Amino acid sequence: MINMRMNAFNDSSIGESEQDPNTALIELDKGLRSAKIGEQCEAIVRYPKLFEKYPFPILINSSLLKLADVFRVGSNFLRVWVLRVCQQSEKHLDKILNVDEFVRRIYSVMHSNDPVAKALTLRTLGSVARIIPERKHVHHSIRRSLDCHDLVQVEAAIYAAQMFAAQSKLFAIFMCTKISDMIRGQATPATMKLQLIPILQYMHHDISTASMANELCMELLESYPAAEFVRVTLSASTTLASATLINVPAQVTLLLQYLLEDPRSSIKTHALQLLHSLAKKGAHLWPQGALAQLIDSTTTLLQDGARNINLLIRSLNVIEVLSESPVTCDANMEEGNPLIALCSKACYSPNPIVAVKAVTILARITCYCYEEGLPVNGIQDVVSCLESLIMLLALDDKYLYQLKVCLQLSVKICQVQHNHCSIFVDAIGSTLVNTNTNNKKNDHQAVVLCEALGAIGSLGENILLPLLPDILVKLKKTPHTHTKVMLCTLLFQMVAGGYEWNAECLDAIDSVIKSIDSWNRYRIARGATRYGHHKIATHLFKILKEAVASEQLHFWLLGLELMTSAESYLLDDVEVDSNNTVKKLNGAISRYASACASFKAASTPIRNLQFASDYSKLRCEFLQALVQLLHSCRSLCTAPPYAIAAHEAHTAKDELQRYGRVTSQLRKSVLELRTCAENYQKLYQSAFDADSGSLNNIKALQELCLLMAHSVQRVCGGPPVATSFPSSDVAAFGFGDTVEMQQLAKCCIQIQALAPAGDADNETSSRKTSGISHLRVGNLISQLTLLASSKLRLPVPRYFFQTLQETSVNLSVLPQPRVLGEPVSVPQGSQLALKVEGVLTHGKRASLFRSVAAICITISTTPPSKASSEKKDTNTSELEQIVVPHRDFFTCEFLLSLGSQSNNSVCGSSVSSCSSSGSSGGGGQYQVTASANILDESGNIWRCGPRSVMQVRVHEEPSRKKLT
Repeated sequence: MINMRMNAFNDSSIGESEQDPNTALIELDKGLRSAKIGEQCEAIVRYPKLFEKYPFPILINSSLLKLADVFRVGSNFLRVWVLRVCQQSEKHLDKILNVDEFVRRIYSVMHSNDPVAKALTLRTLGSVARIIPERKHVHHSIRRSLDCHDLVQVEAAIYAAQMFAAQSKLFAIFMCTKISDMIRGQATPATMKLQLIPILQYMHHDISTASMANELCMELLESYPAAEFVRVTLSASTTLASATLINVPAQVTLLLQYLLEDPRSSIKTHALQLLHSLAKKGAHLWPQGALAQLIDSTTTLLQDGARNINLLIRSLNVIEVLSESPVTCDANMEEGNPLIALCSKACYSPNPIVAVKAVTILARITCYCYEEGLPVNGIQDVVSCLESLIMLLALDDKYLYQLKVCLQLSVKICQVQHNHCSIFVDAIGSTLVNTNTNNKKNDHQAVVLCEALGAIGSLGENILLPLLPDILVKLKKTPHTHTKVMLCTLLFQMVAGGYEWNAECLDAIDSVIKSIDSWNRYRIARGATRYGHHKIATHLFKILKEAVASEQLHFWLLGLELMTSAESYLLDDVEVDSNNTVKKLNGAISRYASACASFKAASTPIRNLQFASDYSKLRCEFLQALVQLLHSCRSLCTAPPYAIAAHEAHTAKDELQRYGRVTSQLRKSVLELRTCAENYQKLYQSAFDADSGSLNNIKALQELCLLMAHSVQRVCGGPPVATSFPSSDVAAFGFGDTVEMQQLAKCCIQIQALAPAGDADNETSSRKTSGISHLRVGNLISQLTLLASSKLRLPVPRYFFQTLQETSVNLSVLPQPRVLGEPVSVPQGSQLALKVEGVLTHGKRASLFRSVAAICITISTTPPSKASSEKKDTNTSELEQIVVPHRDFFTCEFLLSLGSQSNNSVCGSSVSSCSSSGSSGGGGQYQVTASANILDESGNIWRCGPRSVMQVRVHEEPSRKKLT
């Protein structure tokens, strides 16, 4: 049976029922008040999960106050668990509303005589230092505890001092002298000094304190030459330099000094590790000559051979990070440069790790030269070295990561210079064919080799075509299922360039389908759908829909079968005429309508198929618009203009009205195509989590709608379509450079070439090529025939099947009605304070394609409609506010004036715009809608947030009725 790998469980753990936050909080509260310490501990440790599930301030504030009470009156054992909750709930601490009360309950334990209780209090206060950075009494308690004679309390004070120094400038200045005296003091044990030194890395809040801390680090390096002291001190000073940036050159020089002069290998290793962290800050911060010293040191290590292989790898790691900067590449691109010479020698090292790191540096310099249009030196050496490493590393499963790096470099070089594609395709293809098929470990190498070939093959058409015989042979020999799936995907990519399937390729696919399980059949069908091979996908989905036990999965596969059968019905080669085109379009429309119904039946609260349903629905609407346009074109012959058409055209001052009914029908088709394009734009804006290829797919389909609307508008007149199209360049459409998207771009170019000429382009032409003539309508029919032929293979986007990035917004609107379903009551003449809270939730891969920069909250108020009036009351006011989420939480407030003539207002500091047309006077029931839209880091608005609707009833007070 097929396993679709859908999580059928809810967010609660096994054995726990789904609860609302109040019920869960009441149950935990019962556990806290239990007389059994085990139940108390169980209740405490469940709070972090409750915070993650319901991260709203009211719940978090109430919960942490209760935990603070437990900390105040409980035993040290319970205090340990409360401390763990505070440490695990760091991102929710900002939502504590009563911070003073929370701190008061925790801090009261400091008056205890138990040093362990005091130590736990200090650690708890340190874990919440972010919300109480400037509490003076806490600062004094930490300072006093540092002079305590109990070791447990002193260690806790050191932990708290480190946490507060990272948050508070005043505390860092206040404690700098104290920490310095303790470190310099002879009475302080060496182990305690090692714990105190890391506090110095947070003394970066002002220049004087940072300078004092840096001087102390330099003094410690001279006074305490022991290896452990040197490592801790160098780490503290490096972190301090990274925060201030002004000390980075001096710190790099210091680390290079220890690397070159200190004989201890542990110090050299640690210095290289710290140099690696400073290299991430940027090569432009390194002093002049520092890279040259590192290259000389690395050259010496390379000459020593295998004795210092660990140091050599770490040195190359640092240079590799520096090579990511254009500064390094620009300064070392000349032939014979020391860095080029070093990497050229290291490329042929017997250690594969050293060789891969060296070739990575050379490849980055090469790519930089290609991108900047600079002369490239030694490209043949880089290419040959990559070829050799790919063939060598594919033999051993131990170097799988290094093999991936080499393949990524190959793809990158092919992207910047397509002339190298054939070379790497031959090298990777031959390696794939020669891989031992009987060894199960080699399946991983074969998979990554196939992925690299797919990435290179997507850069253009016919790149992988020379590998077709070898791929077919490999498909017959390999016993590994995953490799078979990847090889089938490569086969789909090759044929996607406009070729037809031959018998040998079809037999190879059939033999693979018979030898694999249902899940991998689904993967093959999914790949065939994404590359437009819908006949193969239809056959597979028809088999798979009966191999699942879940009703939702059955409807999902049935919808896929209907959708792919609709597309394959369009791809059938039949005699081209208008009757066959209508038949094909009607057949595809009926199948798409059934597919939309199946996708709705397959949707569940856990797995929402909104995108799949909308995508199929829009495709169906587009085909319906094409059928209507085809019937409109044929009506030029079937419905000739009536006798008074010329008179009506003269009266309406519209010359095209003399052609009769066809004019209005064509103009109606223009509106339908424009509406379809607008709906594609709405679908685009709702796909915040979609990958770039899926967005390009939607953009291409929208472009087809606009092209057809533009063509029809040139025939029947009317307002022009506000768009401009490129002439004949595939890349000018901006659909991406993948094979399937290039096919859509070519289809757009063919549609544009068949478009009828506009009246403005034919001022001197005959009447046959102007107005609504048979010739121009014939051009429209040619465009329709092309869209319903095998020349347009619809590639279904990846987002239709997979969501690699998951982002959702949860809204909570206050006030809520006391009884669910009833409206909120507001006296007439008063204002409604509306508070909107929200939480962002992410999947495993947050911000993979784009990240959330802000949330745009829109409040729309619709007044009650008056039944006595003939016209509908559309007097709707809208308020908008942009808020920036803090640790995935955001809140904003609005003040609504209902039942009065005053405009609404916004409460908040980050107001974007406020547009209001006022509210109608009098009472009634208003509809208040709160919607959330996402703003990404580029400022684009994605309309994918939720909507919350609330009914508000405005009523007159009894006293006012008596007065009137």
